[in-house]
Amino acid sequence: MDAIFSRLATIVVAMGLCGIAYAQEDAEPEAEAGAVESAAEKDAGQVKFYAKTGLGYDSNAFQAPGAPYVDYYAGGLLGGANPTVVPQRKSGFFVPYEIRVATAKSLAQDSRLLGSVKADGRHYPVSSVSYADQYTVRLRGGSEHVLGREESLEDTLYFGALAAKHQENYTDHDTGLPKVTTVSGTGISDRYNYFGFGGEAAYKHKTGSAGYGVKAQYIVYSYDDPVVVAKLDHTFYRLAADTSFHVAPKTKLALGLGYSVRDYANRHSHDAQGVYAVANPLLLYSFNKAGAKLSHRLSPGWAFSVDLGYTQRVDHFVNYNNYAESAYGARIQYGHDRLKARLSLHHFSRNYPNALAYDVFGQPQKTYSGNDVKLKVDMEQSKTTTLWTELDYRSRASTDLRYAYNRKQIMTGMTWSY
Repeated sequence: MDAIFSRLATIVVAMGLCGIAYAQEDAEPEAEAGAVESAAEKDAGQVKFYAKTGLGYDSNAFQAPGAPYVDYYAGGLLGGANPTVVPQRKSGFFVPYEIRVATAKSLAQDSRLLGSVKADGRHYPVSSVSYADQYTVRLRGGSEHVLGREESLEDTLYFGALAAKHQENYTDHDTGLPKVTTVSGTGISDRYNYFGFGGEAAYKHKTGSAGYGVKAQYIVYSYDDPVVVAKLDHTFYRLAADTSFHVAPKTKLALGLGYSVRDYANRHSHDAQGVYAVANPLLLYSFNKAGAKLSHRLSPGWAFSVDLGYTQRVDHFVNYNNYAESAYGARIQYGHDRLKARLSLHHFSRNYPNALAYDVFGQPQKTYSGNDVKLKVDMEQSKTTTLWTELDYRSRASTDLRYAYNRKQIMTGMTWSY
């Protein structure tokens, strides 16, 4: 078994350095692009393996709106009456899965090769929700250089390549069926599938009383071509910085800033009336982000944290899709012996000062908000196996009722790590 893992690890590193691999960006358009998993284990010569699977129940697999609504967008696009849509909420069981392999190989006293590969996804075996299937494969690889040491802590500089492959069905929220265009009825279910590749660099300072870091990424995303609508190909780049330090013996404060850009190659902008047209300039979004997290150790078994975040998106053509998002939340964690548990509650509110609900002139200002509640419990069975249970609840509200929904997921399973 060790020989198999070692051979796999060597392949992972080589593929990462050449950029010939796959990884996933979150499929939601506004998610942080290129957030591939942190690669590397620093135990030189060792291979770390992690696997997770189980069984889950999804109450709303396609995020169907919670109530019937009038679709002003479809009516305006077709020039007729605004249709009333009755969403069909579909539920079913799914199998979550995740596999990670990470390795490190020393090149010299203060440098090493790092590599990791991760595959994850969800499989819905019930035919009525099978279109909710999706999978991801991620890979990173590069070299890390130690610039300084203090006991077990290191200051490091990393350069590497990353790549991504994402596969999912673009579905209609109201029916759970593959998406088709409103006008012609042509299928565009493959629109969100993509391959991405790029590079990144990161500096992490962990010696001394305060830690900080800087990270840069550059990624090119190539999506499948749906032909009848614009491809989502775009270039993404990001620069971010963070720091953390103790404000009291049991209390730590973490701060972060980030700037990122999505520069689309085929997708055009909306004008001030909410009209999407190929005569408009190509879409360009930039994002400014700031966040803070305060963590406190209540006792040996209990810890508590609160966090705040702010995101500003700028649409560089007439500012139609600008938004400002505020987010806050809290988390409490417990750990004793073989039991670990954490409960988190988060809320966000996103306001679009210029955009209209349904992107239709005459509709109210677009707003979007949500609440997330997550509970996870882990029970260690042995040094290599853990039983886990997770409950997730998500609610979304919007003046554009196409995107207002509730969703509950309950999962349980086992992890293996070596």
